[in-house]
Amino acid sequence: MKKRINFIKTALLGLVMVSASVPAMCEIRVRYTRHEPLPDIYSGSMMPYDFSRCDSTVAWVDSLKPFYLSYTARHGARFLSSPKKIELISKALHEAEAKDKLTADGKSFLDMMRKISSNTDGRWGLLSPVGVGEEERLGSDMARMLPELFRNGKMESKSTYVPRVVMTMYQFMHALEIPNKHLELFAASGHQNDSLLRCFVADTAYARYREDGAWVEVYEDFLKRHVSDAPARRLFVRGYEEDRQHLRHLTMSMYGLLQANLASGLPAPTTEYMSEDEYQGCWLASNMLHYLRNNINTINDLAGEASSPLLERIIADIDAAVAGNDDDVRAHGYFGHAETLLPLFSLMRLPGCYAMTDDYESLPDTWQIQRITPLAANLAIILLRGESGDVYASVRLNGRNISPMPGKGEVVRWKDLKDYWMSLMNELNN
Repeated sequence: MKKRINFIKTALLGLVMVSASVPAMCEIRVRYTRHEPLPDIYSGSMMPYDFSRCDSTVAWVDSLKPFYLSYTARHGARFLSSPKKIELISKALHEAEAKDKLTADGKSFLDMMRKISSNTDGRWGLLSPVGVGEEERLGSDMARMLPELFRNGKMESKSTYVPRVVMTMYQFMHALEIPNKHLELFAASGHQNDSLLRCFVADTAYARYREDGAWVEVYEDFLKRHVSDAPARRLFVRGYEEDRQHLRHLTMSMYGLLQANLASGLPAPTTEYMSEDEYQGCWLASNMLHYLRNNINTINDLAGEASSPLLERIIADIDAAVAGNDDDVRAHGYFGHAETLLPLFSLMRLPGCYAMTDDYESLPDTWQIQRITPLAANLAIILLRGESGDVYASVRLNGRNISPMPGKGEVVRWKDLKDYWMSLMNELNN
């Protein structure tokens, strides 16, 4: 059920909550004095939004007037999603500690993990102050880019039931409303949106594939070749934890903790526990894992089929706006997760989001998770009307103007773009 949101009250409550968390974050001390920061891009799917990469200008000329926005987004930067994120390394370290089998590095890593877990307690998976800031800026930037569009009318948005996604929707819309006092905002969140925004759960065939599909063997082989067991081995005394593949998985669990630092408002991870080459190997494996589980690929195209309902809804909502079925609707928002956007973007074949290859060694040359779905990732489809009445679309992915169709420019006829996306969905059904 749609509900009118008291955005002032909600936003202030959220800001009080995250502000209260800042002093606690500052209490964490990690031994970073002897070591070099690791490259931010290797944070992968936990990379905060890079506003420096955004285009400062729009792609359309002044004779084209924006009349509608379709906005699809991932939640902003968050704390670690749950204790299960680090369950593997946590269990191994605690068992080794009980047997007095930890090295100095192992004791140090366990101490850091405990401090981060203690600080995160009660905020698992919630937007961090970094995430709140991202959404405030994204909403205000959108208001500045489309100043006339939101003078009045309404925006209708949907989100998953997950609190960080709900808060992302509220923060973005609130920032959009601040300079547009007559814009009405309507938001709906809950399991009723699962079929659109949580296809990775709602589509049972796709969910089974993601859990234990043919990708598993491919990934395990990639792990052997690219992820070192050394970072995990250095945590334990010699002779403990001898299974090398298990150690590689422990290294990936270490990476899962470290890669979340920036999103949580902590300093960038350093070479204290992994060299740059070892950290990069973890990023390669994580990049590969996201590709195999969440993208149309040569193993399986279920990701595209599962995300078709969302693309159909986006198209239908745009068509309704073009037809003028409700002149008051200025925008629709769809707020979800990386697992919402990755299959959708591969289905739409957006530049850099679709790759069909068995040469997994070269995958990072064309497909990088932090470029596709960083935290606060978003796709903006802006509908424009020309003086003749013709309708065009300008598409921006993570703040950058893109060409949504092969061989076309950054502004295309809406009918052509719609036909292109419909043809891609038809290919999956044939």
